[in-house]
Amino acid sequence: MGAAAVRRIGILIAAFAAMVAGIEGLRTALAWWKGELAHIGWTDALLLGCLPLAAALWWRYLSIFGRKNPKCLSTDE
Repeated sequence: MGAAAVRRIGILIAAFAAMVAGIEGLRTALAWWKGELAHIGWTDALLLGCLPLAAALWWRYLSIFGRKNPKCLSTDE
């Protein structure tokens, strides 16, 4: 297995972990918003802290405003 394959597997694992952390963070945020969480523990706080990271990764790599999508660039660029 070459270095490129190991790098791809690492990126895949990191992307999966970010997706899971984002979804679980969103579930925790919704539970807190609805008043279902009586006390926010360390894991809940960690998951809530992952939400901005997951949002930034989505904005950068998956949304239409990402770096590889020229739809939102101005005409002079």
